[in-house]
Amino acid sequence: MKGLKMFKFIRPEFFDIFGIGVFLFIIFISAGSLKTSLPIPKWALIILLVIGILGFLVDTIIVYLTYAKKMGP
Repeated sequence: MKGLKMFKFIRPEFFDIFGIGVFLFIIFISAGSLKTSLPIPKWALIILLVIGILGFLVDTIIVYLTYAKKMGP
């Protein structure tokens, strides 16, 4: 339990905002891989692309409604 105290400074908002970057990474990697001829099945890359797009949309909406909207005028 003592080791968890050093992560106390990380607030829950961090993970929402960090998720946007992770889903963008998944989108770019899967879209780029679809353009090249990698030995990964096309269906797997399409599933990754859909997961990335949906995750990005959901995370962006959560961040906007929960944090960004409250910070505005």
